[in-house]
Amino acid sequence: MGWISSFAAAVVAGLALLGSSAAAEQPRVTVIGDSVLTAVEWNATPLAIFERGLDLQLDIGVCRTLEGVSCPFEGRTVPTLLDVVKSLGPRLGKTVLIEAGYNDPPAEFAQRVEDSVDALLAAGVTRILWVNMREWQQQYIGMNQTLDAAAARHPQLTILDWESTSHDHYSWFQGDGIHLVYDGAVGMATFLNASIKEALAPPLSISTTELPDARVDRPYATRLAATGGNAPYSWRVTSRPLPRGLHLLADGRIMGEPRLAGRSEIVLQATDRYGTRALGRATLLIKD
Repeated sequence: MGWISSFAAAVVAGLALLGSSAAAEQPRVTVIGDSVLTAVEWNATPLAIFERGLDLQLDIGVCRTLEGVSCPFEGRTVPTLLDVVKSLGPRLGKTVLIEAGYNDPPAEFAQRVEDSVDALLAAGVTRILWVNMREWQQQYIGMNQTLDAAAARHPQLTILDWESTSHDHYSWFQGDGIHLVYDGAVGMATFLNASIKEALAPPLSISTTELPDARVDRPYATRLAATGGNAPYSWRVTSRPLPRGLHLLADGRIMGEPRLAGRSEIVLQATDRYGTRALGRATLLIKD
């Protein structure tokens, strides 16, 4: 089995090398996590999925709390979230992903969330992405609601809904319903990678507002354009159909031979790779 491990390590190293130039162009994302994320950090393929196209700075600690003193594990305690924020200082990314807090006492969770948000914003963080917990224990329901309330107060805070994503995937979890087996690590890595990219992308918008003129019974071809979101985009018409003889392909190409002259206003919808949608209007003049 040794050669298999060596081969897997070489593949992951190759992926990291190929992605290094792209990662350098990405904003740094600091990830502060607890034992749930160790299944991702300690397995090469989930870790490669998590890091793909991102510049991640990982600080994962077993039994981490937000503040106070982390719960002991194997005779030691890891730095709390507030300790990590203080120690990183200017090395802290402008975007921070948090997968922690559920080791804190439920009665103190709301205040500790506020203290964490305040500390991150004071350190210059502009975007906080907080992963909620699968509601396998009764106390996590209220803690998830606390996070939702905090996000309503703080526009810089976005909740990444791991609860909904993982809720029915029983095979992803160990017997405690919280920590991950290998398939769960792949699932979480995929979810977090997509969620970070979606959160960091500029808003999706349709930039095509006027189409090139067409002529009756002449071949016509053009391509719609969008900005923001996460390419590739898929396209559809949400108003009445295109003028007779023209067709919109899913990749944004409009092709065909128009049959009748006239001016049309077309309502378009673009959807990016993560399901974010944008609507826009474009006009088309068909000449005789």
